[in-house]
Amino acid sequence: MANGFELTLARRLAWKPLDSRRVTPAVGVAVTGVALSILVMLLSVAVMSGFKNEVRRNILRMNDAVTITGYDADGNPAAFPVDEPLRALTLPEGAYAVGHVGLAGILKTPTDFLCVSLEGNSEVVEPDSVGSVAVSSGQASALGLSLGDRIPAYVFVDNRLRVRSLRVDSIYSTGITEHDENIAYCSTQLPASLLGLPEGYVQSVGIRGVAPDEIKPLASQIHSQLLTAYYSGELTSAYGLTDVYQTDSQFFSWLELIDTNVVVILALMGVVASVTLISSLFIIILERVKTIGLLKALGTSNRQIRRIFMLMAERLVVRGLVWGNLIAVVMIVVQYYTQAVPLDPASYYVDHVPVRLSLGCFLGVNAGALAVSWLVLMLPAMTVAKISPATTMRYE
Repeated sequence: MANGFELTLARRLAWKPLDSRRVTPAVGVAVTGVALSILVMLLSVAVMSGFKNEVRRNILRMNDAVTITGYDADGNPAAFPVDEPLRALTLPEGAYAVGHVGLAGILKTPTDFLCVSLEGNSEVVEPDSVGSVAVSSGQASALGLSLGDRIPAYVFVDNRLRVRSLRVDSIYSTGITEHDENIAYCSTQLPASLLGLPEGYVQSVGIRGVAPDEIKPLASQIHSQLLTAYYSGELTSAYGLTDVYQTDSQFFSWLELIDTNVVVILALMGVVASVTLISSLFIIILERVKTIGLLKALGTSNRQIRRIFMLMAERLVVRGLVWGNLIAVVMIVVQYYTQAVPLDPASYYVDHVPVRLSLGCFLGVNAGALAVSWLVLMLPAMTVAKISPATTMRYE
């Protein structure tokens, strides 16, 4: 810890010449370098965290956290009563099950057509609305559809072509292009009736309402419960199990790569700030060579002088951090509420730059910047020991 003597001198030694109101260029460069570095660091962390949170939220909103699929004795996918596997499960509070039935089809207009998967989803289309369909904004644009329009849907069942006239009751957008291009939602009764499934039968059961961190533990729990029920005879057939991290692994692998990019940015900004601080402190020391010589002549130790100049440099770091934090917080708040910076949803899965900065990340970045700055400032501060009082008294 610095004593009162070191702190007092560190405060009294001015950053600017006595005959000027402006700080020296070295001080200005140091403060600016630290401010820009902490600004870029905070923005990188905020954008990375916001982007991952937004894309993950979109993926979980359109997909089941855990999916249970039925199989027959030959290992082929087969429909099953929706209540059968659920009897063997104990779901956590807030989680709920949704049955799914779907089949491939073609939506055709007089001038164009699209191959889609008609997915029965009671959360998007009411089960009784057998003649309704919800298309994505991309599908509506490609086919020239508007709310209330009717469009024929062609499906093949048992090598026979079936046609159903559907009314566009809603247009949705998840922001995930791969999903929006291929999925059209309809009543669960439509594909069930076309496939000839008995009432209450589904092709899969999805578990929703699960927090992201609880998905894998829940999948493991459900897998254990299903196996126990199967071997005890409570279930007559085996069931397959997948979680969203498996079905949409390409998205989550891509999100993990963002962490690497942010680490690289943080490292580069740390190097920039470190080089700026080291060079600036060297200049500050050279500008005060006579002061160092005088202090040594008065009996001040090298260790004390070194700590004095490190404390002076830390004052620059703190000032840079204050400005960098202030500008970063303002920019993050403005973007959060105004969404002023847009993005192409087709490429980035969101239509604006999302930002999210937790208090822990904010404090962590600042604490890390202070710790690194103190370490890198030791190198130039060590040059104080090599300065001779006799030489410095003649220094011009």
